[in-house]
Amino acid sequence: MKSIRWISILFVVMCFFPVPLIAQSAQEPVGLGIAVGGAFPQGSTDKIPSTDWKLSLNWGFYVNIPLIYTFHLTPSAELYQFGDQYATDIAIAFKFIVPISSVSLYAGFVPGLTAVSDVIAPHFGILGGASFNLVSNLDLFVQAKYKFLFEADRNIRVLHLNGGVLFKF
Repeated sequence: MKSIRWISILFVVMCFFPVPLIAQSAQEPVGLGIAVGGAFPQGSTDKIPSTDWKLSLNWGFYVNIPLIYTFHLTPSAELYQFGDQYATDIAIAFKFIVPISSVSLYAGFVPGLTAVSDVIAPHFGILGGASFNLVSNLDLFVQAKYKFLFEADRNIRVLHLNGGVLFKF
């Protein structure tokens, strides 16, 4: 099981490594955002308590890196709770964009790592959302993300519903 964790950590690091080298290929600027919303974790393991879709506050920061006009990488860090234990997600989203006037719809997948108490486990999920351009360098967005946390012999599911702002440099 430890080898799977190390392979997952190596995969996430390797995903982040080429980002600075290719980030300038799109004409859009890089953006920095903050999001807030709700997380609904479900499931339990020996080290992570049962939650049964109980709502917890979800908030985090992210960077939006446009590689081409319709494909963006989005590294993020999010915080929420499993019962009385705090969880931290470090992930990178691969987003496919469909621009429609001042609205951009997107869908993608998101691999990463989740830390809960003394447990560090890989996760994988899908996401979808919409981004609305307010002014030239400020966007609002809404997003839903559904992911699986792989811990021991059980999977834990987490639904994230959030929204936020993105400032483009």
